[in-house]
Parts: sequence; structure tokens; C-alpha cells
Amino acid sequence: MRSTFSLLLMAFTILIFSSCASKKEKQELKQEVARTSEIRNEDELFSLEQNLLTENNNLNQEQKIKLRELIERNYKETQNIQGEIDKTKAVLFKELLSSESSKSKLRILEGQLLRLNKKKTRTSLSAYREAKNIVGKNEVPLEKTLNMLDNRTIHEF
Repeated sequence: MRSTFSLLLMAFTILIFSSCASKKEKQELKQEVARTSEIRNEDELFSLEQNLLTENNNLNQEQKIKLRELIERNYKETQNIQGEIDKTKAVLFKELLSSESSKSKLRILEGQLLRLNKKKTRTSLSAYREAKNIVGKNEVPLEKTLNMLDNRTIHEF
């Protein structure tokens, strides 16, 4: 009985300390995001990623080449998806203002927007996981991450 209590107390203590560390890290990351200069569009993000990659001294040349190719491929894919999102938004707004608009058309367009945004998120997360593999920091397989996204069990990215 006493050993069970000791184990529970130890587990609870570990949980508290890990929770505190997690909260501290979250706070530090929030502050870092707040300090980061504004990135107004994906072109600026692409440029920033390229600059960070060029300036990095921790990666070997092969890793840099693979990451550069990944960044370029992801940029093109997300730009294409964003183009579809923008066109769909334009049609949705046009339909919203139309006197001949129907609820079903609006629902269809809203559904398309949701699917496109999900596709863009999946594309970005997939590239992120691939980048983690390239630099050797991947602990969760890509398929598991995408399943968590599909099943809405990812709460924070």
C-alpha cells in the first residue's frame, strides 16, 4: 500500500514538474513569436526561410540542398492552394451579394474553402515533418501527424 502511494506521489510530482516546464516553454515561445518581425505574406516567409538556411552553420551541404528543395516545393504547392482559396473566396463573396444566391451554393463554397484550407495545412505540416526528418529531429511519423490533424486531435501546432 505504501509503495503504491509512493509511486502515485512520484508520478504526480513528475507530472507537475513536466507541466511547469511545458508552460514555461509555451510562454517563451509566445514571447519569441511576439518579438519576431511581422511577416506579411508567404513571399516574405519564403525569403526568411531561405536566408535562415543560408546563414545556418549546423547543417551539412546535403541537408541544406534538401531543405532548399523542400522549401521551394512547399512554397509552390501552398501558393497554388492559396490561389484556389482566393478564387473560391471571390466566388463566395460574389454569390453572397447576388440576388440569385442560394443557401446550397453558399454551403458548397464554404465546404470548398474548408477543404482547401485543410489541404494547405496538411501540405505545410507534411513539409515541416519532412524537414524534421532531414535535420534528424522527427519523433512522430508524418502519417500519425496527418491522422491527428484529420481527427482534430492536434490542439496546438
